[in-house]
Amino acid sequence: MDPPKISIFSTPLISTWVLDDTHRILFDAGDGVSAMLDARVHRIRAVALTHAHRDHCSGLLQLLNLTGESGEMTVVYPQASGALRALSSFLSGFDTRSTGRVQWRPLALDDTLDIEPARHFIRCFATDHYPVGDPPRHLSYGYQIVRHVDKVRPELRNLAREELDAIRLRHGRDYITQTVEDVLLSVTGDTMPLDPAVVAGSRALLHECTFLDIDESRDMAKRGHPHSALDDVLATAAAAHVEYLGLYHMSRRYDDSTIMQTVRTRCAAMRLACKVSVALPGRVYDDLFAGRVWDGTPDR
Repeated sequence: MDPPKISIFSTPLISTWVLDDTHRILFDAGDGVSAMLDARVHRIRAVALTHAHRDHCSGLLQLLNLTGESGEMTVVYPQASGALRALSSFLSGFDTRSTGRVQWRPLALDDTLDIEPARHFIRCFATDHYPVGDPPRHLSYGYQIVRHVDKVRPELRNLAREELDAIRLRHGRDYITQTVEDVLLSVTGDTMPLDPAVVAGSRALLHECTFLDIDESRDMAKRGHPHSALDDVLATAAAAHVEYLGLYHMSRRYDDSTIMQTVRTRCAAMRLACKVSVALPGRVYDDLFAGRVWDGTPDR
């Protein structure tokens, strides 16, 4: 299966947004998202906000002013985020004709939202971008687009087609199948490196990668700016066995050539199996996974 078509712009501290054009979901809504997407904003059916930092949500007002009037737009966000709850309250009353008709859905951890087509849904998961409180509150989320698919039960997979058909006719289709999840896309938002188990098996993973150097990442985390570094992200992707990896939210402290060369070098050193694409800061990409920095190892 091909990866979803991803349009993206991501410059830390300025603006980040990610549009899954295949499933019509916008992850985050940084400044300028409406201008950069232009008429394509009308394809969006849901917005999933990862956290309340302004470079991830400051474009929401204009976006919803253009798309909210139909009442079909849904915005989801971390339930514990008081800042996003306040933003939803303000925008609901700011323009009752458009933003006032938006459906706001605060999600508890592991909550889901059904989307089109049938048997597809968005699921949230906790990320590590805020200091841990007491009691702990999940103020930042990543999101997955998942579909349910029916597969033949493992104990029956070696049977010939004729035998399977006979069992199906005798007992019904549900007897020979089980419903499993197919994770089509995982998007991290801003976070320290994730446990690979959280995104295991994702066909495509968009993981923030602010820093090229691990020591720099650790130092900035101590200063209150927790973000991921390249080696950690590549290790997560390898352990999670993803097929496509997209790196985004990369710092402008690095020039483009340094980013690209470093990614290629590190992927080669790890013999990374997945295909890797990079969203360089300051650029709009219409189909991120169509261009690759690394094509995976030949023996994948």
